[in-house]
Amino acid sequence: MYASNGSEDLVSSTMLRFGIEFEYLLIDTAGPHAGRVRDFSNLPFAEIAAITAERPGLDDPRLATGDLGIKRGYWYLEGDERFDAEGRFRTLEVKGVEIRTPPLAAIGDALDHLLATEAALAAQLDQHGLGLAVAAFNPQRTHYAFDPPLTEWERDLRARHPAYDGSHVSTLSYGPDLNLSFPGWDTARTLAAVRRLNHYAPYLVPFSFSSPFHAGQPWDGWSWRSHERAALRPAVKLFLGAGEFEAWQPRSALIHPVRIPAEAGRIEFKAFDALPGADLLEACGHLLAGVCLAEDLPGADEHTDVALYRRFARTGFADPALYRTTRHVLDRAGAALARHGLGAADALAPLHRLLDAGRTPAHDLLDAYRRGGPMYRPGGLGRAAGPDLPHRMQQGSETHAR
Repeated sequence: MYASNGSEDLVSSTMLRFGIEFEYLLIDTAGPHAGRVRDFSNLPFAEIAAITAERPGLDDPRLATGDLGIKRGYWYLEGDERFDAEGRFRTLEVKGVEIRTPPLAAIGDALDHLLATEAALAAQLDQHGLGLAVAAFNPQRTHYAFDPPLTEWERDLRARHPAYDGSHVSTLSYGPDLNLSFPGWDTARTLAAVRRLNHYAPYLVPFSFSSPFHAGQPWDGWSWRSHERAALRPAVKLFLGAGEFEAWQPRSALIHPVRIPAEAGRIEFKAFDALPGADLLEACGHLLAGVCLAEDLPGADEHTDVALYRRFARTGFADPALYRTTRHVLDRAGAALARHGLGAADALAPLHRLLDAGRTPAHDLLDAYRRGGPMYRPGGLGRAAGPDLPHRMQQGSETHAR
Protein backbone atom coordinates (compact mmCIF):
# COMPACT_ATOMS: atom_id res chain seq x y z
CA MET A 1 0.00 0.00 0.00
CA TYR A 2 1.29 3.45 -0.85
CA ALA A 3 2.52 5.33 2.23
CA SER A 4 0.54 3.12 4.58
CA ASN A 5 1.27 3.66 8.24
CA GLY A 6 -0.32 0.38 9.30
CA SER A 7 -2.51 2.05 11.92
CA GLU A 8 -5.47 3.15 9.83
CA ASP A 9 -7.19 -0.24 9.65
CA LEU A 10 -9.27 0.39 12.79
CA VAL A 11 -11.11 3.30 11.22
CA SER A 12 -10.82 2.27 7.58
CA SER A 13 -12.34 -1.17 8.04
CA THR A 14 -15.16 -0.14 10.37
CA MET A 15 -15.95 3.53 9.83
CA LEU A 16 -14.39 5.11 6.77
CA ARG A 17 -14.64 4.54 3.04
CA PHE A 18 -12.68 6.74 0.69
CA GLY A 19 -12.51 7.41 -3.04
CA ILE A 20 -10.62 9.83 -5.26
CA GLU A 21 -11.46 11.64 -8.50
CA PHE A 22 -8.49 13.53 -9.91
CA GLU A 23 -8.36 15.83 -12.95
CA TYR A 24 -5.20 16.12 -15.07
CA LEU A 25 -4.04 18.36 -17.85
CA LEU A 26 -2.89 16.71 -21.07
CA ILE A 27 0.41 17.77 -22.63
CA ASP A 28 2.52 16.90 -25.65
CA THR A 29 5.58 14.89 -24.62
CA ALA A 30 7.23 14.53 -28.01
CA GLY A 31 7.76 16.44 -31.21
CA PRO A 32 8.34 20.13 -31.88
CA HIS A 33 5.67 21.22 -29.41
CA ALA A 34 6.72 19.06 -26.45
CA GLY A 35 5.31 20.53 -23.26
CA ARG A 36 2.35 22.22 -24.91
CA VAL A 37 -0.97 21.99 -23.05
CA ARG A 38 -3.57 20.11 -25.10
CA ASP A 39 -7.18 21.17 -24.57
CA PHE A 40 -10.35 22.29 -26.36
CA SER A 41 -8.33 24.80 -28.38
CA ASN A 42 -6.10 22.23 -30.08
CA LEU A 43 -7.33 18.70 -29.27
CA PRO A 44 -10.44 17.40 -31.08
CA PHE A 45 -12.69 15.22 -28.96
CA ALA A 46 -12.78 12.39 -31.51
CA GLU A 47 -8.99 12.16 -31.53
CA ILE A 48 -8.45 11.91 -27.78
CA ALA A 49 -11.59 9.78 -27.30
CA ALA A 50 -10.12 7.13 -29.59
CA ILE A 51 -6.80 7.21 -27.72
CA THR A 52 -8.40 6.77 -24.29
CA ALA A 53 -11.29 4.45 -25.23
CA GLU A 54 -9.64 1.27 -23.95
CA ARG A 55 -9.73 1.54 -20.18
CA PRO A 56 -10.18 -0.48 -16.99
CA GLY A 57 -13.24 -0.45 -14.75
CA LEU A 58 -15.92 -0.16 -17.42
CA ASP A 59 -18.16 -2.61 -15.58
CA ASP A 60 -17.40 -1.60 -11.99
CA PRO A 61 -20.88 -1.25 -10.39
CA ARG A 62 -19.52 0.95 -7.59
CA LEU A 63 -19.13 3.90 -9.98
CA ALA A 64 -21.84 6.14 -11.38
CA THR A 65 -21.89 6.55 -15.15
CA GLY A 66 -23.18 9.39 -17.25
CA ASP A 67 -26.01 8.94 -19.72
CA LEU A 68 -23.73 9.81 -22.67
CA GLY A 69 -21.31 6.95 -22.07
CA ILE A 70 -18.34 9.30 -21.61
CA LYS A 71 -18.06 8.94 -17.85
CA ARG A 72 -17.39 5.20 -17.62
CA GLY A 73 -14.48 3.29 -16.17
CA TYR A 74 -11.53 4.36 -14.06
CA TRP A 75 -10.66 7.22 -16.40
CA TYR A 76 -12.64 9.39 -18.75
CA LEU A 77 -12.39 12.69 -20.59
CA GLU A 78 -13.44 15.86 -18.80
CA GLY A 79 -14.79 19.01 -20.40
CA ASP A 80 -17.93 20.84 -21.44
CA GLU A 81 -20.64 18.80 -23.16
CA ARG A 82 -22.15 20.45 -26.24
CA PHE A 83 -25.44 19.55 -27.91
CA ASP A 84 -27.19 20.48 -31.14
CA ALA A 85 -30.49 22.33 -31.39
CA GLU A 86 -32.47 19.08 -30.96
CA GLY A 87 -30.54 18.01 -27.86
CA ARG A 88 -28.32 15.42 -29.54
CA PHE A 89 -24.77 15.20 -28.20
CA ARG A 90 -22.41 16.99 -30.58
CA THR A 91 -18.98 17.04 -28.94
CA LEU A 92 -17.03 17.49 -25.74
CA GLU A 93 -14.84 20.58 -25.38
CA VAL A 94 -11.97 18.72 -23.77
CA LYS A 95 -10.16 20.22 -20.79
CA GLY A 96 -8.28 17.08 -19.74
CA VAL A 97 -8.79 13.63 -18.29
CA GLU A 98 -10.07 12.41 -14.93
CA ILE A 99 -8.98 9.29 -13.06
CA ARG A 100 -11.30 7.97 -10.37
CA THR A 101 -11.31 5.13 -7.90
CA PRO A 102 -14.18 3.19 -6.40
CA PRO A 103 -14.83 3.72 -2.69
CA LEU A 104 -12.28 1.68 -0.76
CA ALA A 105 -11.66 0.79 2.87
CA ALA A 106 -8.62 3.02 3.45
CA ILE A 107 -7.19 6.27 2.12
CA GLY A 108 -3.96 4.49 1.22
CA ASP A 109 -5.89 1.86 -0.75
CA ALA A 110 -7.62 4.55 -2.79
CA LEU A 111 -4.30 6.25 -3.50
CA ASP A 112 -2.73 2.94 -4.58
CA HIS A 113 -5.64 2.41 -6.97
CA LEU A 114 -5.28 5.93 -8.37
CA LEU A 115 -1.54 5.58 -8.94
CA ALA A 116 -1.89 2.19 -10.63
CA THR A 117 -4.54 3.59 -12.95
CA GLU A 118 -2.43 6.68 -13.60
CA ALA A 119 0.51 4.50 -14.64
CA ALA A 120 -1.68 2.54 -17.06
CA LEU A 121 -3.15 5.70 -18.58
CA ALA A 122 0.26 7.37 -18.86
CA ALA A 123 1.62 4.36 -20.76
CA GLN A 124 -1.35 4.45 -23.12
CA LEU A 125 -1.00 8.18 -23.76
CA ASP A 126 2.75 7.87 -24.25
CA GLN A 127 2.19 5.75 -27.35
CA HIS A 128 0.64 8.85 -28.92
CA GLY A 129 3.15 11.45 -27.72
CA LEU A 130 0.90 12.65 -24.91
CA GLY A 131 1.31 12.78 -21.15
CA LEU A 132 -0.30 13.86 -17.91
CA ALA A 133 0.45 17.02 -15.94
CA VAL A 134 -0.85 18.59 -12.73
CA ALA A 135 -1.90 22.19 -12.16
CA ALA A 136 -5.07 23.72 -10.77
CA PHE A 137 -5.78 26.09 -13.64
CA ASN A 138 -4.93 26.07 -17.32
CA PRO A 139 -1.82 28.26 -17.27
CA GLN A 140 -2.25 29.57 -20.82
CA ARG A 141 -5.94 30.03 -21.58
CA THR A 142 -7.49 33.30 -20.49
CA HIS A 143 -11.09 32.24 -21.09
CA TYR A 144 -13.39 29.55 -22.39
CA ALA A 145 -16.12 30.75 -24.73
CA PHE A 146 -19.06 28.85 -26.21
CA ASP A 147 -18.16 28.24 -29.85
CA PRO A 148 -20.65 27.97 -31.42
CA PRO A 149 -22.98 29.91 -29.10
CA LEU A 150 -25.32 27.90 -26.90
CA THR A 151 -28.48 26.69 -28.57
CA GLU A 152 -31.85 27.32 -26.98
CA TRP A 153 -31.94 23.65 -25.95
CA GLU A 154 -28.55 24.02 -24.23
CA ARG A 155 -29.57 27.22 -22.46
CA ASP A 156 -32.64 25.48 -21.08
CA LEU A 157 -30.55 22.48 -19.95
CA ARG A 158 -28.06 24.69 -18.13
CA ALA A 159 -30.82 26.67 -16.46
CA ARG A 160 -32.26 23.45 -15.04
CA HIS A 161 -29.03 21.75 -13.94
CA PRO A 162 -26.65 23.50 -11.51
CA ALA A 163 -23.86 21.10 -12.53
CA TYR A 164 -23.29 23.37 -15.53
CA ASP A 165 -22.88 26.51 -13.41
CA GLY A 166 -19.58 28.27 -13.94
CA SER A 167 -18.50 26.20 -16.94
CA HIS A 168 -16.44 29.16 -18.17
CA VAL A 169 -14.24 28.53 -15.11
CA SER A 170 -14.63 24.78 -14.55
CA THR A 171 -13.52 24.06 -18.14
CA LEU A 172 -10.21 25.72 -17.29
CA SER A 173 -9.71 24.47 -13.73
CA TYR A 174 -8.50 21.18 -12.26
CA GLY A 175 -8.93 19.68 -8.84
CA PRO A 176 -9.69 16.46 -7.00
CA ASP A 177 -13.02 15.39 -5.62
CA LEU A 178 -12.23 13.54 -2.39
CA ASN A 179 -15.07 11.27 -1.32
CA LEU A 180 -15.65 10.03 2.21
CA SER A 181 -18.40 8.06 3.86
CA PHE A 182 -18.80 6.78 7.39
CA PRO A 183 -20.92 3.60 7.48
CA GLY A 184 -23.00 3.59 10.61
CA TRP A 185 -23.38 7.36 10.83
CA ASP A 186 -26.90 8.72 10.63
CA THR A 187 -27.81 11.64 8.40
CA ALA A 188 -27.75 14.21 11.20
CA ARG A 189 -24.17 13.36 12.15
CA THR A 190 -23.03 13.24 8.53
CA LEU A 191 -24.64 16.59 7.72
CA ALA A 192 -22.96 18.12 10.78
CA ALA A 193 -19.60 16.94 9.42
CA VAL A 194 -20.41 18.39 5.98
CA ARG A 195 -21.31 21.77 7.46
CA ARG A 196 -18.07 21.66 9.46
CA LEU A 197 -16.07 20.99 6.30
CA ASN A 198 -17.88 23.79 4.51
CA HIS A 199 -17.05 26.25 7.29
CA TYR A 200 -13.37 25.37 7.51
CA ALA A 201 -12.79 24.77 3.78
CA PRO A 202 -11.19 28.22 3.18
CA TYR A 203 -8.62 27.31 5.84
CA LEU A 204 -7.93 23.86 4.35
CA VAL A 205 -7.54 24.60 0.65
CA PRO A 206 -4.26 26.60 0.91
CA PHE A 207 -2.48 23.27 1.47
CA SER A 208 -3.37 22.52 -2.15
CA PHE A 209 -2.81 25.89 -3.85
CA SER A 210 -1.26 25.16 -7.24
CA SER A 211 -2.42 27.84 -9.67
CA PRO A 212 -0.03 30.79 -9.33
CA PHE A 213 -0.25 31.46 -13.09
CA HIS A 214 -2.87 33.05 -15.29
CA ALA A 215 -2.74 33.94 -18.98
CA GLY A 216 0.81 32.67 -19.27
CA GLN A 217 2.24 34.73 -16.42
CA PRO A 218 2.49 34.64 -12.63
CA TRP A 219 -0.26 36.61 -10.95
CA ASP A 220 -0.20 38.27 -7.52
CA GLY A 221 -1.59 35.28 -5.63
CA TRP A 222 -1.27 31.55 -5.07
CA SER A 223 -4.54 30.11 -6.40
CA TRP A 224 -6.28 31.63 -9.38
CA ARG A 225 -8.62 28.62 -9.31
CA SER A 226 -9.78 29.22 -5.75
CA HIS A 227 -10.13 32.94 -6.41
CA GLU A 228 -12.36 32.40 -9.44
CA ARG A 229 -14.19 29.24 -8.40
CA ALA A 230 -15.44 30.20 -4.95
CA ALA A 231 -18.43 32.22 -6.13
CA LEU A 232 -19.51 29.61 -8.67
CA ARG A 233 -19.13 26.10 -7.31
CA PRO A 234 -19.74 24.37 -3.95
CA ALA A 235 -16.94 23.25 -1.66
CA VAL A 236 -18.71 20.14 -0.42
CA LYS A 237 -21.79 18.04 -1.14
CA LEU A 238 -23.68 15.32 0.72
CA PHE A 239 -25.49 12.63 -1.28
CA LEU A 240 -28.56 10.96 0.19
CA GLY A 241 -30.85 8.18 -0.99
CA ALA A 242 -34.42 8.82 -2.09
CA GLY A 243 -36.21 8.71 1.26
CA GLU A 244 -33.52 10.58 3.17
CA PHE A 245 -33.12 13.16 0.42
CA GLU A 246 -36.79 14.12 0.48
CA ALA A 247 -36.74 14.40 4.27
CA TRP A 248 -33.52 16.40 4.60
CA GLN A 249 -33.18 18.43 1.40
CA PRO A 250 -35.40 21.29 2.67
CA ARG A 251 -32.98 21.73 5.58
CA SER A 252 -29.74 22.08 3.64
CA ALA A 253 -28.55 23.32 0.26
CA LEU A 254 -25.53 21.02 0.61
CA ILE A 255 -27.67 17.89 0.10
CA HIS A 256 -28.00 16.21 -3.31
CA PRO A 257 -29.75 13.06 -4.56
CA VAL A 258 -27.71 9.93 -5.23
CA ARG A 259 -27.18 8.68 -8.78
CA ILE A 260 -26.72 5.07 -7.65
CA PRO A 261 -27.76 3.56 -4.28
CA ALA A 262 -24.14 2.97 -3.23
CA GLU A 263 -23.61 6.75 -3.08
CA ALA A 264 -25.90 7.22 -0.08
CA GLY A 265 -24.00 8.99 2.68
CA ARG A 266 -21.16 10.08 0.40
CA ILE A 267 -19.41 13.33 1.32
CA GLU A 268 -17.77 14.91 -1.72
CA PHE A 269 -15.16 17.59 -0.99
CA LYS A 270 -14.49 19.63 -4.12
CA ALA A 271 -12.56 22.74 -3.06
CA PHE A 272 -8.94 21.56 -3.19
CA ASP A 273 -6.70 22.63 -6.05
CA ALA A 274 -5.09 19.79 -8.02
CA LEU A 275 -2.62 18.54 -5.44
CA PRO A 276 0.79 18.13 -7.12
CA GLY A 277 2.03 15.13 -5.15
CA ALA A 278 0.81 11.79 -3.83
CA ASP A 279 2.03 12.39 -0.26
CA LEU A 280 0.15 15.67 -0.11
CA LEU A 281 -3.00 14.13 -1.57
CA GLU A 282 -2.94 11.40 1.06
CA ALA A 283 -2.37 13.92 3.86
CA CYS A 284 -5.28 16.06 2.69
CA GLY A 285 -7.50 12.98 2.63
CA HIS A 286 -6.61 12.35 6.26
CA LEU A 287 -7.22 16.01 7.06
CA LEU A 288 -10.77 15.79 5.73
CA ALA A 289 -11.40 12.63 7.72
CA GLY A 290 -10.00 14.31 10.82
CA VAL A 291 -12.23 17.35 10.44
CA CYS A 292 -15.26 15.10 10.02
CA LEU A 293 -14.33 13.26 13.20
CA ALA A 294 -13.38 16.39 15.18
CA GLU A 295 -16.76 17.16 16.69
CA ASP A 296 -15.02 19.59 19.06
CA LEU A 297 -14.48 21.99 16.14
CA PRO A 298 -17.38 24.44 16.56
CA GLY A 299 -17.60 25.94 13.07
CA ALA A 300 -20.53 25.00 10.82
CA ASP A 301 -21.85 26.72 7.73
CA GLU A 302 -24.34 26.30 4.90
CA HIS A 303 -22.94 29.12 2.79
CA THR A 304 -19.69 29.93 1.00
CA ASP A 305 -17.56 32.77 2.33
CA VAL A 306 -16.39 33.96 -1.08
CA ALA A 307 -14.46 36.92 0.31
CA LEU A 308 -12.45 34.65 2.59
CA TYR A 309 -11.54 32.27 -0.24
CA ARG A 310 -10.40 35.17 -2.39
CA ARG A 311 -8.43 36.77 0.41
CA PHE A 312 -6.55 33.57 1.23
CA ALA A 313 -6.00 32.81 -2.48
CA ARG A 314 -3.86 35.93 -2.57
CA THR A 315 -2.17 35.82 0.83
CA GLY A 316 -1.63 32.14 1.55
CA PHE A 317 -0.33 31.30 5.00
CA ALA A 318 1.22 34.77 5.35
CA ASP A 319 -2.24 35.86 6.54
CA PRO A 320 -2.15 35.64 10.38
CA ALA A 321 -5.84 34.73 10.63
CA LEU A 322 -5.41 31.90 8.15
CA TYR A 323 -2.31 30.63 9.93
CA ARG A 324 -3.90 30.65 13.39
CA THR A 325 -7.14 28.94 12.42
CA THR A 326 -5.44 26.39 10.19
CA ARG A 327 -3.05 25.50 13.02
CA HIS A 328 -6.03 25.02 15.34
CA VAL A 329 -7.88 22.85 12.80
CA LEU A 330 -4.78 20.74 12.17
CA ASP A 331 -4.36 20.13 15.88
CA ARG A 332 -8.01 19.17 16.41
CA ALA A 333 -8.12 17.01 13.28
CA GLY A 334 -4.91 15.28 14.29
CA ALA A 335 -6.25 14.56 17.77
CA ALA A 336 -9.45 13.15 16.29
CA LEU A 337 -7.49 10.89 13.94
CA ALA A 338 -5.39 9.67 16.86
CA ARG A 339 -8.51 8.88 18.91
CA HIS A 340 -9.76 6.71 16.05
CA GLY A 341 -6.48 4.94 15.37
CA LEU A 342 -5.32 6.77 12.26
CA GLY A 343 -1.87 7.82 13.49
CA ALA A 344 -2.22 11.59 13.42
CA ALA A 345 1.45 12.55 13.59
CA ASP A 346 2.38 10.62 10.46
CA ALA A 347 -0.83 11.26 8.55
CA LEU A 348 -0.70 15.06 8.73
CA ALA A 349 3.08 15.55 8.76
CA PRO A 350 3.28 16.98 5.19
CA LEU A 351 0.70 19.62 6.14
CA HIS A 352 2.53 20.60 9.32
CA ARG A 353 5.71 21.07 7.27
CA LEU A 354 3.95 23.36 4.80
CA LEU A 355 2.31 25.42 7.53
CA ASP A 356 5.54 25.70 9.54
CA ALA A 357 7.33 26.98 6.43
CA GLY A 358 4.45 29.25 5.38
CA ARG A 359 4.50 27.65 1.94
CA THR A 360 1.99 26.18 -0.48
CA PRO A 361 2.58 23.93 -3.52
CA ALA A 362 2.29 27.10 -5.62
CA HIS A 363 5.57 28.31 -4.11
CA ASP A 364 7.31 25.24 -5.52
CA LEU A 365 5.71 25.72 -8.94
CA LEU A 366 6.88 29.32 -9.04
CA ASP A 367 10.39 28.33 -7.93
CA ALA A 368 10.58 25.72 -10.70
CA TYR A 369 9.25 28.21 -13.25
CA ARG A 370 11.92 30.74 -12.32
CA ARG A 371 14.53 28.04 -12.94
CA GLY A 372 13.14 27.55 -16.44
CA GLY A 373 10.52 24.90 -15.75
CA PRO A 374 6.90 24.68 -16.90
CA MET A 375 3.82 26.18 -15.25
CA TYR A 376 2.62 22.75 -14.16
CA ARG A 377 3.99 19.55 -12.64
CA PRO A 378 4.65 17.19 -15.56
CA GLY A 379 4.31 13.45 -15.19
CA GLY A 380 1.35 13.07 -12.86
CA LEU A 381 1.34 12.15 -9.18
CA GLY A 382 3.29 8.91 -9.41
CA ARG A 383 6.41 10.33 -11.02
CA ALA A 384 9.03 12.36 -9.21
CA ALA A 385 9.92 14.08 -12.47
CA GLY A 386 8.15 14.59 -15.74
CA PRO A 387 9.13 13.54 -19.25
CA ASP A 388 12.29 14.82 -20.88
CA LEU A 389 10.89 18.15 -22.02
CA PRO A 390 12.90 21.09 -23.32
CA HIS A 391 13.93 24.01 -21.14
CA ARG A 392 11.09 26.58 -20.77
CA MET A 393 8.65 24.54 -22.85
CA GLN A 394 6.47 26.23 -25.44
CA GLN A 395 3.29 25.72 -23.47
CA GLY A 396 0.33 26.52 -25.66
CA SER A 397 2.34 28.77 -27.96
CA GLU A 398 1.06 26.99 -31.03
CA THR A 399 -2.11 25.08 -31.74
CA HIS A 400 -3.35 22.35 -34.03
CA ALA A 401 -6.15 23.09 -36.45
CA ARG A 402 -9.45 21.85 -35.11
